[in-house]
Amino acid sequence: MEIKINENKNYYEEIMYITSNYYIFKKRRKIKAHSLSKIYLLYIILSSILFIIFLFIPSLIALSSIFLTTLIISIYLFIETNYKLKEFLKKTNSIVTIDETGITTIDNISSIKLYWNAIEKIILNKYSIAFIPTNFSSFIIFIPINKKDDLIKALEKYNKKYLLNI
Repeated sequence: MEIKINENKNYYEEIMYITSNYYIFKKRRKIKAHSLSKIYLLYIILSSILFIIFLFIPSLIALSSIFLTTLIISIYLFIETNYKLKEFLKKTNSIVTIDETGITTIDNISSIKLYWNAIEKIILNKYSIAFIPTNFSSFIIFIPINKKDDLIKALEKYNKKYLLNI
């Protein structure tokens, strides 16, 4: 089965969140994916508020430098995340193939193969489906959630339905 990927901003934001929190997704069975840009924006707002509050308290003025540093780092991460998101959106011609040996993704730059025995679980998210590998040296493969029915048919065909984390 071949799946062509040409998705929207939400799909790629979810992918970025999952890849940046890879360890959490491996440990917890039921976890929700969020938008990485919105999380950094929340950090920016929270750091700004705390920075301003600690500026007006003379005994805690030293803490304001900590929140200023947090604010600067959050702004940098927000800008970097949005840049990477724009780069992801330029890549529109990847193809994911599911066969009897495993899952392969091919794009303009690389090709990644995950064999069935190297997949720990498959997580269904709001916009994407993530194939989580058993070890940390492998890459996560993603497909859009609108291909869920095709994935379930392929998993049934190859007797791998137990991998689904529902």
